[in-house]
Amino acid sequence: MLWVPIVIFLLTLVVLLGGYFLFAVLSGKSEVKKRLSLLQGRPSVESETPEVLKSELLSEVPYLNILLSKFKLSLRIDKRLQQAGMKINVGTFVLICSTLSALGVVAGMLLGWPLVLAFTAGLVLLCTPLLVMNVKRNTRIKNFISQFPDALEMFARSLRAGHSFTGAIQMVAQEMPDPIGREFEKVFDEQNLGIPLREALLGMAERIDILDVKFFITAILIQRETGGNLAEIIDNLSYVIRERFRVHGQLRIYTAQGRITGFVLVLLPIAIVCIILITSPEYLKPLWNDRAGRTLIALAVVLQIAGAIAVKKIVRIKI
Repeated sequence: MLWVPIVIFLLTLVVLLGGYFLFAVLSGKSEVKKRLSLLQGRPSVESETPEVLKSELLSEVPYLNILLSKFKLSLRIDKRLQQAGMKINVGTFVLICSTLSALGVVAGMLLGWPLVLAFTAGLVLLCTPLLVMNVKRNTRIKNFISQFPDALEMFARSLRAGHSFTGAIQMVAQEMPDPIGREFEKVFDEQNLGIPLREALLGMAERIDILDVKFFITAILIQRETGGNLAEIIDNLSYVIRERFRVHGQLRIYTAQGRITGFVLVLLPIAIVCIILITSPEYLKPLWNDRAGRTLIALAVVLQIAGAIAVKKIVRIKI
């Protein structure tokens, strides 16, 4: 068992180095902002710097930035972080994940847990930042979808009032809350800095990967090539989106029984097993001790997952 203290030493080293680099990155950013504010003679305000002028590095550490740039997964994580609105780079995110994972394994070993359980704890802590990122991303996209019809109506009213196209974008950026306001502000800043309007709009479609935004951008690009009343086009698009929301709400009502059925079918076997384990633990011992029983458990888990996916596919209707 000589390898156990070696593994603990290596994992502790990972935790210490990860925490050190994470602290160095965060403190370095605050120190740079403080020095720049002193040179400018005014307090540093993060919103004064346009998003498009901020650093797009994957990490503040040069060697880590070079290493991360070689993997496509780093670019996907960077895109997800932007969609989630999280103001950290990929390097910091990777350091957080690796530090939490190593901390979980070290804590499990120090507490005397089995090796499999310790590494399971490390895997759970590794996936926790990913789960937080996905939850924030989904929440931000849902907020964007709910605000989008109001933003389109404001955009159309601005055009009817005599504002230019860029003026209408600026008004939506100033009046609408995050995330709508921030995304339109990025488009406005990119156009002011010389990026073509088509690329700026397509960049917003890439950051907010939903069908309504693609409709909006396609309508604008076609209108700029063929002409037409853009305000009327945007109003019609807003009406279609609101009608789709209404139909989607009706579909959720119609599929409520199927969703509840799937929820019950997934949790019912787990609840029954827990009740049997509490009332008569000896009853399920053959499943754990016999090879055929363990095979049946693995088969049951696979069938449960397949059934949950099938029910989800059935009740999820895309419109």
